[in-house]
Amino acid sequence: MKSLKSVSTVIGVALLLLAVLCYFINWHALVPAFTVLGIAIITRKALEPLIIGCAIGFILLAQQGGSAEWFPEGQGMIFPLNMFDGLFSSIARDAHDGGLIWVILVCILYGAFVQMVVASGGIKAVGKYSENHVKTKKQSLLMTYWLSFFFFLDDYFSALSVGNTMRPITDKFGVSRDKLALVLSFVCVPLTIIFPISTWTIFYGTQLTSIEGGVLDGKGEAITSPIEAFMHTIPYNFSAWISLILGALVVYEFLPDFKGIKEAEATVVIKEEKEKTSKKDKKEGKVIYFLLPLLVLIFCTVFPYPFDFDYWGPSFEFDINYIFGSIDALRGIATACVFVYFYFLLFKIVDFHKISDNFVKGLETITFVLAVLGFTYLLKDVQNGLGFNEFVASHLEGISWLNGSTLPFIVFALVAWICWATGSNWGIYAILVPTTAILSTQFHADFWLTQGALASGTVWGAAACFFSDNRVLTAQSCKVDMMKHGISQFPYQLIIFVVSSVIYLVAGFIL
Repeated sequence: MKSLKSVSTVIGVALLLLAVLCYFINWHALVPAFTVLGIAIITRKALEPLIIGCAIGFILLAQQGGSAEWFPEGQGMIFPLNMFDGLFSSIARDAHDGGLIWVILVCILYGAFVQMVVASGGIKAVGKYSENHVKTKKQSLLMTYWLSFFFFLDDYFSALSVGNTMRPITDKFGVSRDKLALVLSFVCVPLTIIFPISTWTIFYGTQLTSIEGGVLDGKGEAITSPIEAFMHTIPYNFSAWISLILGALVVYEFLPDFKGIKEAEATVVIKEEKEKTSKKDKKEGKVIYFLLPLLVLIFCTVFPYPFDFDYWGPSFEFDINYIFGSIDALRGIATACVFVYFYFLLFKIVDFHKISDNFVKGLETITFVLAVLGFTYLLKDVQNGLGFNEFVASHLEGISWLNGSTLPFIVFALVAWICWATGSNWGIYAILVPTTAILSTQFHADFWLTQGALASGTVWGAAACFFSDNRVLTAQSCKVDMMKHGISQFPYQLIIFVVSSVIYLVAGFIL
């Protein structure tokens, strides 16, 4: 473990030196990102590096006179006044756009939902039921892998639910929590971008259908459905497919553990837990306490309410675009929380005080996550204020060997590292989907392959980033240090990146 820390320190120092170099050659847009990554790798912390990176970004903005587009109120302000003003501006802007509010509400309600189900004994019952079928360490990892496929609607939901459900079982069989988190990282994010019913599907598909001039299907007709548009990219989301395959190789033990995971596995101590029977807790949880809320969550996420006759009325069609055209993760989790609350109270599964306490406890467990997310949004805005996107675009245009065959590879590689460096993924869609569409037309590249490369790059960046929202939630549910988890799973992510890059490069010349 000491050698791993030494390597991490060397990499972190190298990134900080790179940030200094970028400052002196006036590549200011890259300084905050390299600073955050360097400090995060050295300290293995998430929040502090983001705060420092944002502070350095605002120092640079103060030197340049501020950003007229991103922080107009802070023009001419000195540091740290411009940072306080910028934090307010960033939150207000993202809240006005709805993106930040949506993420906050989904996060805190998922936290409350999971905590209430845990309090009912439902998740523990799933664990006990699983123990009747899980007899070995390998089987516990297999169950973790395949159980994740049932939580395809959202990566937040998958990370929180599967981690909390499987952690007691994998602990029992001596699986390190680092490896549990690794298996989740193989599935949670990739699954949401190759399954046609997810929050990522709707968002990305909407960006595609919003492209000026529209996008056409194979018959030359304009595509208006986000689901239909998204489904054209599924075969080309190579990094997501490779991640699922690599995850299977790990859990089926066809691929040996790399150094970080191997060291974590070697330090695991299996603790024999003696269950104490409490007179106060005579009731045992049942699997139905987990399954019924889950079914309500899935149904209300995919479909509108049964009394919504505008949807279920005479115009209802048995068409995938119609049925799945109204997916709403916030509606689903909000409804599920209300259902769980009253279901547990009415049937006296959990008493009023206990369910209320656990509801609040669930909200509190996401506080750190929300703080990290808030500064991630701020970092993104700071980099935009420093001209990060324009910097990338200008250097992309300067590549002499950029053509229709190499464009998918360049888009994937560039977007992957941008998302890895910034922790942003959905924001990248809004910025680069139209740009990628223009470039694919300009260079006569395959449109869907290029868009698939864009989606694939964001997925890889989100899964590989040390401080992305999914990394935070995965570490939270597996009860493992976030930076330790990020570093231990990164070698596997590099394999995914290299293999995907090769495939995109080959596909660009073939298609």
